[in-house]
Amino acid sequence: MPSSPEPHRNPSSETAALIFAVASILVFIGVCVWFWVQAPGNIATHFDSGGQPDDWTSKTGLLWIFLPIGVGLPALMSIRPLFEKLPVSLINAPHKEYWLERGEKTYLVDCLMELLRITAGLTALLVAAILVIIAEGARSATMPEWLTFVPTAVFLAATGLAVWRFYRRLTPPR
Repeated sequence: MPSSPEPHRNPSSETAALIFAVASILVFIGVCVWFWVQAPGNIATHFDSGGQPDDWTSKTGLLWIFLPIGVGLPALMSIRPLFEKLPVSLINAPHKEYWLERGEKTYLVDCLMELLRITAGLTALLVAAILVIIAEGARSATMPEWLTFVPTAVFLAATGLAVWRFYRRLTPPR
């Protein structure tokens, strides 16, 4: 009698996701350095309904806001021991019970970590793109609309694909 099918193990995809997260954080840090050098001292951070700036912030103040988001959040999302120690009841994943009943918590956490690390890297890149948009907006009187739309669309599409892959990997074999 054939044994039950083993879940598709792919530890290299989790490692690749970790490399992506770390590389994205490094890109973000590079953009922060570029921002520090290129951006003017004060930057418009709020605009009225007519598109005119009505609030300003120093570039130091902006970096104090963006650094914890662009480095801290992705780094936190990439630390596997934090999620391995979570009570299973706090993990919200499709078909979680199926994998737990089969003693496959490690596989469940592998899939979760891949999703979190991809999302972490995408978050760091999105925040880097926001800093570029802010700096470019401060340096020129006009900014093309695509400059704000494209990074957001790429982030949403890539995150959606990561969630789809997460769901697909956790769908029980038939």
